[in-house]
Amino acid sequence: MEQVSDPLQVARLAASGCFSRALAVAARLGLADLMDGGHVPYRNLAARTGADPDVLLRLLQVLAAGGVVERDGDGAFALAEAFAALRSDHPRSLRNLCILMAETYDDAFGALAHTVRTGESGFERVFGAPLYAYLERVPETGRIFDGAMSELARPVAAALAERHDFSAARTVVDVGGGDGTTLAGILDAHPHLTGVCVDRASVCARAGEALRASAGDGIARRVTFRPADIFEEVPDGGDRYLLKNVLHDWSPEDCVRILTAVGRAMHRTAEAREPGRPEPRLLVLEPLLDQESDGAHVLFQMVMCGKDTGGYGEQELRLLLRRSGLTPVLVERIFGEHRLFECVLDGDRHT
Repeated sequence: MEQVSDPLQVARLAASGCFSRALAVAARLGLADLMDGGHVPYRNLAARTGADPDVLLRLLQVLAAGGVVERDGDGAFALAEAFAALRSDHPRSLRNLCILMAETYDDAFGALAHTVRTGESGFERVFGAPLYAYLERVPETGRIFDGAMSELARPVAAALAERHDFSAARTVVDVGGGDGTTLAGILDAHPHLTGVCVDRASVCARAGEALRASAGDGIARRVTFRPADIFEEVPDGGDRYLLKNVLHDWSPEDCVRILTAVGRAMHRTAEAREPGRPEPRLLVLEPLLDQESDGAHVLFQMVMCGKDTGGYGEQELRLLLRRSGLTPVLVERIFGEHRLFECVLDGDRHT
């Protein structure tokens, strides 16, 4: 049967960016927190956020059309239950991710045509710097990025803490671990562990206070932040080394540099430890991108970091590990599309 063309469907898709920006503005204003617990007149919301009442009303109407908020008979608005994760205090909050995706990343997609034509990063085209260099240059965006990565990390960390056997480990070294959220989740579930979080100096400088605020002093005291260039050197002393959602942001050659640096640290640790202690292992957690349905995610990675960083399938990741002198002894699904590659050193290649 011949399908009937729907021009309005085309128009709705073309206008969807307007809705995502409205969602980001609502997150910026903290509307979800202000509406928590019931309906609030839009003029009250405007007064509490310093917004123009008439324009805020139109913003709320856009959000209502998308099901984000609900309006009662008196014209007051409440947050829809399905969108509770927009609250900053929600245990699975996605407030920072919403802002990052609909503002900074959406701006980068303004150069999608450039990426399609050249294979180069649209983000770099728009902002004049690669993603991580830009985050160093603009601290406010860096703070939002850290918060978004923490929001994504919490459920994955909980799944890893439950599924992996940490009983024989003492220290976990999280390479590229951001503000320590993943470590905090693991350490909270395993009180005998301590952690080392390795990242850029600027990330480490602001991470301690953020971790104390989110996880409490007890967990924060068990985490040490170590600034390092993870392409060159990683600290010794870990029983478990962790790379979570790091490799898909980098080209294959850069991935090999990171993995090789981790392998050298594992080799030095193995040589120095007391007899009877198990050798260190590397845990690589990555969302595998090798299905037709992963196209949107792969394109997103290419716009952010260039076509060589579109993510990896299982066989591609195995090849990167092998090139770096590491052997997977276990591969299993942990959370969503995330796979865990538990790896050991391959002979003496890191001497």
